[in-house]
Amino acid sequence: MLTGSKPAGMTIIGCGYTGLRLAARARETGLAFTGLVRTEASVDALAALGVPCRRLDLDGPSTSLDDRDIEGRSLVYMVPPPATGVEDARAQTLLDSLPSRPHAIVYLSTSGVYGDCRGERVFEDTPVRPETPRATRRVAAESVFRAWSAKTGVPLRILRVPGIYGPGRLPVDRIQRGVPVPQPGTTGPGNRIHVDDLARVCLAAAAYGGRFDVFNVGDGDYRDMNAYFRAVADACGLPRPPELPLSVLLEKISPAMASFLTESRLLDLTRLAEELRFSPLYPSFEAGIAASLDGPG
Repeated sequence: MLTGSKPAGMTIIGCGYTGLRLAARARETGLAFTGLVRTEASVDALAALGVPCRRLDLDGPSTSLDDRDIEGRSLVYMVPPPATGVEDARAQTLLDSLPSRPHAIVYLSTSGVYGDCRGERVFEDTPVRPETPRATRRVAAESVFRAWSAKTGVPLRILRVPGIYGPGRLPVDRIQRGVPVPQPGTTGPGNRIHVDDLARVCLAAAAYGGRFDVFNVGDGDYRDMNAYFRAVADACGLPRPPELPLSVLLEKISPAMASFLTESRLLDLTRLAEELRFSPLYPSFEAGIAASLDGPG
């Protein structure tokens, strides 16, 4: 792995499901870390798990950051954009509030910024064409972070993340309720990542000292949604979900879910492997599903 100077620690901004797994990984490596969360209830919940954390509400009337959480640290930003609009005011609020210079910023964006590529392979320099409000806000956030990085010289690493699965995040309830899935071969390539592999990518990106600032993320298992749901059902000993033609299914679901099913792309992971030296612990979703069922939620 290419590295620059060693960060003084890591601060996870928006320390939820993925952030907790990253905190565990940071603890294993001996890296000092802090989680920043929006509510006092979240502070209490994380403290009960042994995660040092403080409150940071990026929607509040004022935002105050402790210099100890910023100076020389790698900041991993996992806060989602607001639910409406075309900008990400939260990202701008964070950057405007930084009291000192971090070592680097890692921003977890989404592979949805590429839009529908009709199953074609997409690279980090493929033009973004967001087709949903959520993806549009993610592109806006990427631009905010890029402008700030160019102005300050602080390294930026943008991770374009696909669907995340792991303990407590398998579609078991949907399968138990018999929710239909598209027939095999009617949706495009699948892109996903196990949460513990994503945590490892975050650590690698935080330590990276090379010239690239955008990385596609995934496990390299491109089988479609139907195959994934069948694998979860098999691992749980449940009946496989019923299948419908995609055209029929689209009439029964929300616009957001319809967009998820119809947008199709294959994420090229060459840069992830060669620059971050990343090799997934779970290169197949069967392995990741098994680990998710065995591990804590």
